[in-house]
Amino acid sequence: MAYAKDTMNKFETKQLRADPRFRLQRPLRMHGCTLPLVVGAIEKSRVVDGHVQNISSGGLCLLARQRLKVSELLVGEIAVPGTRASIPTLLQVRWLRKNSLEPRYHAGLQFVLQGGITQALQTSTRIAYLTATVEWDQAHITQKN
Repeated sequence: MAYAKDTMNKFETKQLRADPRFRLQRPLRMHGCTLPLVVGAIEKSRVVDGHVQNISSGGLCLLARQRLKVSELLVGEIAVPGTRASIPTLLQVRWLRKNSLEPRYHAGLQFVLQGGITQALQTSTRIAYLTATVEWDQAHITQKN
């Protein structure tokens, strides 16, 4: 995890992240969908619903029933409690951990527009290119046999 034990007191922890995280007293609801890596790809967009557990200026931790994939892009809206307003956002999955107590997943999501939409799209494009290349090679090997 992204915490290191303090040598002075085993109950104190020190965050190793660039941006401090803020735990929410009442988790915020988030609704969105995954973005397919390639237009017309076999893999379709999936709906994602969950609750924001903590947030920072760099990203958030989402608790969701759906299993996401690392590097996957997610477009969504974070509901503002007590209003009909929501905050639109584009996120990239950085890590995923299964909750041991219930069938849910904790996902570390990074805000993409903040610092790296180009990097996120390049990563997604590289993954899509590699997947398409492997599929093309496999199809041609099958045809030759």
